[in-house]
Amino acid sequence: MDRKGVAILALTVALVAMGIGWFSSRSKPNESIPLDNTYEWTEIFHGYEVYIDRRISYSVISGTSMEPTFGSGDVILWVEVEGENLRVGDIIIYEHPTKPGYDNIVHRIIEVGTTYGNYRFIAKGDNLPEPDRNWIPEGNVHGLVIGVIYAAE
Repeated sequence: MDRKGVAILALTVALVAMGIGWFSSRSKPNESIPLDNTYEWTEIFHGYEVYIDRRISYSVISGTSMEPTFGSGDVILWVEVEGENLRVGDIIIYEHPTKPGYDNIVHRIIEVGTTYGNYRFIAKGDNLPEPDRNWIPEGNVHGLVIGVIYAAE
């Protein structure tokens, strides 16, 4: 199966899972949720988080550091999140911590740490032999990658 087929299958599974979650949440009343629906809602399903009521941004990938996950020409979708919500294995988009202007790097978190209550991360491209050398401060992280639209080949 090619990348396009895998992407279509993954989106179909996600839509079915969200539909099941929506129907099951509607069948069980929850007194703690306000009736006006003005809360920020996060639904957790098998380790994936779907962010509702958030702005979804996008960036076009250039380079091969994250292949085979995604590569040059693919479009990633991302949302802003707090550092406390990021975990090992998450893919983030960030500005290089020591090279100002070297921005929109997309790598996977391999280590999470804190310094004086501020989160920091070590990241690595899936296609790179070594992790990034510098800790990435929480303030340099633009967001969490939540999806990809593969470029036509």
